[in-house]
Amino acid sequence: MYKGTENSWGLVAKLFHWIIAILVFIQIAAGINLHFMEFSMQKSSFIDIHKIIGSLILILVFLRLVWRFYNSQPSNDNVPFMHVVVSKFVHVILYILMIWIPIQGMLLTWTGGYDVSILGLFNLPRLVEENLMMYDQFKNFHYYFALLLTFTFTIHLSAGLYHRFIAGDKYGIWKRMSFKK
Repeated sequence: MYKGTENSWGLVAKLFHWIIAILVFIQIAAGINLHFMEFSMQKSSFIDIHKIIGSLILILVFLRLVWRFYNSQPSNDNVPFMHVVVSKFVHVILYILMIWIPIQGMLLTWTGGYDVSILGLFNLPRLVEENLMMYDQFKNFHYYFALLLTFTFTIHLSAGLYHRFIAGDKYGIWKRMSFKK
């Protein structure tokens, strides 16, 4: 139940998956809006929330990766080879982006002259000095990596919906990550 089986990722992996997915969706929507907002106290508050959620995503992704190494994985024996290859590629890109974007957000924060707070509980030691020229570049990088994450996230979601509704989940891909039996 908690661990994976031949046909399911298990409850813990499912919780990680869906919580991270919801948080990433919120971050993407909030981040794109933040990119176009004029500076104000409201934007500053949204940025603080954005940072807290970003640090939460980073922590959850690391915990999920640790769990993934100890958890049994469903079998791919009946899944077409190209589905497995493309799925692994998309997952690797998602993991890289979900780790890189929060780290890049930390660099953005430091170059902007601010402290990096983890979950709003404690500040990390400053690893980069304030540099407003780099800040503008990091802000643009952060935005474009978020767009790449949006694109990759959309591919992942589309593939899941394809398996569920178009392919009738004949390979059990949707069922593996679903809470319904």
